[in-house]
Amino acid sequence: MNTGNPFHSSQDAAHRAKQDRFMHLLRPLYKRLERFALTMTKNRDDAKDIVGETVLLAYEHLEQLRSDEAFLGFLFTIASRVSQKRSRRRQEEPATEEQVEELFDNFTQPDVALDVQFLYEALDKLPTEQREAIVLAEITGLSHKEIQKIQGGTVSGVKVRIFRAKRKLAQLLGVEKKSVVGVEE
Repeated sequence: MNTGNPFHSSQDAAHRAKQDRFMHLLRPLYKRLERFALTMTKNRDDAKDIVGETVLLAYEHLEQLRSDEAFLGFLFTIASRVSQKRSRRRQEEPATEEQVEELFDNFTQPDVALDVQFLYEALDKLPTEQREAIVLAEITGLSHKEIQKIQGGTVSGVKVRIFRAKRKLAQLLGVEKKSVVGVEE
């Protein structure tokens, strides 16, 4: 015998609708979120923790989202804050050899793996805001406007952070500045 409480069934329907909406918004961004977390942490386990905490917080605060179009900025703002919080706790430890190896263990070409190792070591030397901006732009593929929504400040400020990050990376990697996209003097 079903005594069905209409209040519970409407709650269940609302909960399912929220889950469906959340998954619809998250699914196309999930891989980018994973790349961002892995690049910022250099460790699969830490990256999984950041992704998990980000997804949980985003779901819990989904009602605060004003429009579905703003979900990307909403999600990566949360991921950025979770990553920064963890980073502060770890006092910006440099990547261990094992962490760097883990990042490119799927690469089969040794020269590519070595390039990746040098890149991640150079990224570690950037100030946090510059590293985050260049990772969001170049690895995650976000626009300057999207990065501005995540980091705050202005679009011009984002462009400056990315420019400085590229310039510093070129210097650290021994690349001629004119061959680095967007870095000309």
